[in-house]
Amino acid sequence: MTGALAAFHEDRPLPGDAIPFGSNSLQHGTAVFEGIRGYAGVDGPALFRLDDHLNRLLDSARLLGVDHDYDLAGLRAHVLSAAAGHGDVYVRPLLTTLDTALGVDLRALRFTLVTGLWPVPGRDVRPSRPARLTVSPWRRPSTASFPVRAKATGSYANSALARTAAVRAGFDDAVQLDPVSGRVAEGTVTNVFLVAGGVVRTPWLADSVLAGITRDSVLRLARDLGLTAEEGPVTEAELRDADEVFLTGTASELVRVGRVDGAEYRAGPVFDALAEAFRRATTGPDEHGWLTPVPA
Repeated sequence: MTGALAAFHEDRPLPGDAIPFGSNSLQHGTAVFEGIRGYAGVDGPALFRLDDHLNRLLDSARLLGVDHDYDLAGLRAHVLSAAAGHGDVYVRPLLTTLDTALGVDLRALRFTLVTGLWPVPGRDVRPSRPARLTVSPWRRPSTASFPVRAKATGSYANSALARTAAVRAGFDDAVQLDPVSGRVAEGTVTNVFLVAGGVVRTPWLADSVLAGITRDSVLRLARDLGLTAEEGPVTEAELRDADEVFLTGTASELVRVGRVDGAEYRAGPVFDALAEAFRRATTGPDEHGWLTPVPA
C-alpha cells in the first residue's frame, strides 16, 4: 500500500512534519501498532473486529511497558473518528512517542495515539496469481529475546530481512521458522495455513507465532463450515506435502500459495470455501458480531 489518505493525532489531523526526526519511536522502533480493515459492507461501512485489534494493541503496549493514557473505549472512539466516512480502507493506529529523548529507557517517555488511513483496492482488481514462497534462512525472533505477541515497529526489521531476500531471489514472500524448534512459524507479515486430508491446520502460537486476528477468524469460519481446524506444530515436511497452502493477514486477507521452493500446490476447494466465507464475514450481513459501523 502506498499513498496514505490521512493521518490523525487522536481526533485532529496530523501535519506531515508533526513527528520530529528525533522521536524516540522513530529512532529506536519503540512504537506499537495495529492494522485494521474497513469494508464498504452491505449494511454500510464497518471496521472488522475492531475491539479485538484494539485489545491486542493494549496488550502490545503492556508487554513493552509503554506508558499511555488510553483504555479500550478511548481508543475505539479515536479510531472510529479517524475512519469516519471511509469504506474500503486500511487503518493503522500506533501508540508512539513524540518525545525526542534518545535512549532505550521507556519509563521517561509518554506515548500518544496516531492513526493513519490507506486506500484499499477492491477485491476484483487485486492480483489473483498464487503466491510463490521460499523458506527463509532468517528465523523468527525467539520468545526468550522478545515478546513475539507484541506488534512493535522495531521487530519488523526481522520480517523485512526475510521478505527482501525472498523477493530478490525471485519469490513473492518467505516462510519463517521458529528459532528453536525449526518448525514452520509464519510468513513475513502473515500467518500460514495448510490443508491436508481435508483438515485445516496452522502452526500453534508456541512456535513464535503472532496471534493473528484473521488467523482466528479463519479457524472459526472453517469450523462453521464443518471442517476440522487445528492449531499445532507444523514441520517443513508437512508443509511441503500439503494439499493446499494459503496465507492470512489483515491487509492481504486470504492468499493462495502455489509454491514453496520446489513444492507445488493445486487450487483446492477448501481455500475457495474459506475465502468466500471470509468475504461474507467482512462485508455482512454480520453473523458473528465482528463488524463495528463507521460514522458517516
